[in-house]
Amino acid sequence: MTIRHSTALPVTALVLALAALTGCGADNAAPPQAAPATGASATASGAPADGTGASAAATGAPADAAGAFDPAVAIAHRSKEPYAATFEMTVERGEGAEKEVTTVTGRSNHNTPAEGARRESKMVRGSSVLAWEETVVIDQAVYRRSKENGETRWTTDQKAPASAGVGTYDDDGFAKVLLDAGPAARKGMEVEAGVPVFHLAARLSPEQLRRADPNYGVGRQNEGVGPADCELWIDRLGRTVRSSQSTVVAGKPVVTTERSSDFGPVETFTPPATG
Repeated sequence: MTIRHSTALPVTALVLALAALTGCGADNAAPPQAAPATGASATASGAPADGTGASAAATGAPADAAGAFDPAVAIAHRSKEPYAATFEMTVERGEGAEKEVTTVTGRSNHNTPAEGARRESKMVRGSSVLAWEETVVIDQAVYRRSKENGETRWTTDQKAPASAGVGTYDDDGFAKVLLDAGPAARKGMEVEAGVPVFHLAARLSPEQLRRADPNYGVGRQNEGVGPADCELWIDRLGRTVRSSQSTVVAGKPVVTTERSSDFGPVETFTPPATG
């Protein structure tokens, strides 16, 4: 089974869960698995202005002395500056002995015209490893190797899959839909990994999910899917620091959580030697 990992956190969570259950992506093609490998070196300069990893030129929402900000302003003035972030995602599907858990970890660039990422994905059912892979994505080249079989040799795709796109840009669709859900969706200020964040949460209908994510409901991904309980924790720059989605797909509970941290300048990812 292959897994797609996009770069928009809330979109990633739900689409990954649906794609993993259906075994296909939004285009009904087998999506690439995700995972990290070789090292990355920072190429941008400039120290962060605060704990969010924001540069002095970043926009976002103004914050008071305690770090509180208006989430609608943060999304309306979301920073478009390129940055890199570390991510951790967990998708739990089913229950009991048949429960499958997928973890995806790594680091990737955001808001850049060319892709750059290193990732590792692993899917297990109990003590059985169903899939385990490392990938490095540079522009439109995808390098991969299987850890499931102890593979040491790297291979590369001749061209990027259709889902890869030409860059990695943040998507604020879920935040906008949650803000439109009304005052009850605004849960208030919290702190995530030392960073002030605003917590948004609501149960979204399939129609709202389609508004939040254009890929939702494409092909077989809409079969057997109902409402989803969605939560976001955003920083004052409009970036999703943490997200959580809980839904039922084809009669199976699916719970997805994702976190981003260590925001910093965009990085250069070195391609591994193939052959």
